Amino acid sequence: MLLYLLLVLTCSLFVGEADGRVTWNRTDLTHASQDCPGGYTLVGTKCLMFEIFASETHEEAKNFCHDAQGELASITTATDFKNLVDYIHANDLFGRTFWVDGRDEETEGVWLTSSGEAVPLGTPFWAAFDYHQQPDNSLGNEHCLSIPSDWFLYMNDVPCSNIKNFICEATVQTQEEAASAALAPLGPSAVGGRVECLAPFVEVGGLCLLFVTWFEDTWENAQQMCAGTSSDLLAITDIEVLRTLYLFIQANGLDGNTFWLGGSDLASEGTWVYTTGEPVPMGTPFWGLADMSAPSQEPNGGTSENCLAIGNFYNFRDYSCGSKFFPLCIYRG
Repeated sequence: MLLYLLLVLTCSLFVGEADGRVTWNRTDLTHASQDCPGGYTLVGTKCLMFEIFASETHEEAKNFCHDAQGELASITTATDFKNLVDYIHANDLFGRTFWVDGRDEETEGVWLTSSGEAVPLGTPFWAAFDYHQQPDNSLGNEHCLSIPSDWFLYMNDVPCSNIKNFICEATVQTQEEAASAALAPLGPSAVGGRVECLAPFVEVGGLCLLFVTWFEDTWENAQQMCAGTSSDLLAITDIEVLRTLYLFIQANGLDGNTFWLGGSDLASEGTWVYTTGEPVPMGTPFWGLADMSAPSQEPNGGTSENCLAIGNFYNFRDYSCGSKFFPLCIYRG
């Protein structure tokens, strides 16, 4: 294993040319960040190594990472997840399935990293189809964590004996990560900081939100409802806001309701924009999936579904603007 690891790391330091083009630097594995050891690259605040030459079982991948002075990469925050997904897309690594750190072998349904840290469940991490979200242990022995490209890099539980590529994380803390940890706010209002909200608005992650569960109407009428309370339909551009909102909904008995957000592609099909003028973020980890047997990603309704709502597992989904859902308003002052 060690000899193979040295060979891989040596190969990763080689940048060749063909027809005048650099052929092996797209993943940035060839250039160690000033904050990361050799073979690793800085992704967000983590030093990661994307192993695309070797395919191993989960246990073998874990041992490989140990030999590389690391662990399998852990995903414990929504920001870490988004950074990882964005990096995979930006560096032509999409199309593979990667092992990451997480198992529930000891206690079914209790997902832990190698260090004993909880793997977050629910949105925006795990693959969510129309009426079904992972993990589901469907084969009775799905105890290891992967992010498959055919499920748009959302988390999935699979048998640990499967053979996959994998991602290692160096067991060193970057200066940026240490500084972020020292300054990070604590508690339920870590997103945005605590603010005082006037009733009937409630504080959620530093935002003043109104869940209008007594008024179910079309998207246009939902906008008007919010306007009457000096607010707008909520625009979500930060993945931590989506995570905090999901947790609030689950903790306060609001699950089961579908809420309008302020996004639509009414002006130009396929170009999703909030009423604030901000672009709606696309892809993983914002938009949900459809058809588990032949997975596709929302939005998928074409010209018949032009308005944005969250329901079921609270990923983004497109719906007919004439559907009747509850407004989710944000106070604009």
